[in-house]
Parts: sequence; structure tokens; C-alpha cells
Amino acid sequence: MHLFFLNNVQAQQKVKKDTLYFKIDNSYLFENKNIPKTFFIEDGNGHTEFCFQEAEILFDLRPIQVLDLKYFIRNSKFFINQGKIALDIKGLVDFMKNYKIILIRESDKKTEYIKVNVSIMIFG
Repeated sequence: MHLFFLNNVQAQQKVKKDTLYFKIDNSYLFENKNIPKTFFIEDGNGHTEFCFQEAEILFDLRPIQVLDLKYFIRNSKFFINQGKIALDIKGLVDFMKNYKIILIRESDKKTEYIKVNVSIMIFG
């Protein structure tokens, strides 16, 4: 089995981006146990998958709004339901790369804020 990551390469120019916060719910958004520090969504096709890859762990952030990722994606122009449900993965990646994405993981002891990069993973 071959695995390919397609990350967006960006210029070294610093651009201020708005931040989107999403909670890791372990049903729609979950960490892959076989590929560490990689988070997948339920709406994949098995061959080409949209995913987030951990860049760094942050602490003590105070997000103003935490979005529901499932609602966010399924009510977007990237989720197509015309007879067959499909996710426009490339369109979603192109949209998300314009934002700083933080995933929130809560446990009894602490809350982690995981800054992630958006990727496409191809299984072959």
C-alpha cells in the first residue's frame, strides 16, 4: 500500500489569516490510529481523503466561536448531494488553506489546541 501526502506549499510571506476552531468529536472528526498526528473526516471516499496534519500544540487559547465541522462541511458548497453524495476535496482544501485551523481536543485534565495543516492523502 502506498501513501502520498499533498501539502500546500506556501511562500515564505507572512499573511495574517482568520482562525477557524473545530472540536475533535471522534465521530465525524477523528485521529487516525495508524497515521499519527493525522485527523480525518467521516466524508471520505477511501482513495483520496481530506485530512488535517498536526503542526504544533498550543495551550490557553480563548476561541470566541467553536464551529461544528460536520455542519460546516455538509452545509457548504463543497458537499454535493445530487443522487450521489460527494465531497469536493480539492475545493475544500483550497478554501481551508486561506485560514489558520485549530482543532480542539478536550480531556479531563486539559484542553489542547492543535494547529493543523490541511492536506489531501491519496491511498494507492
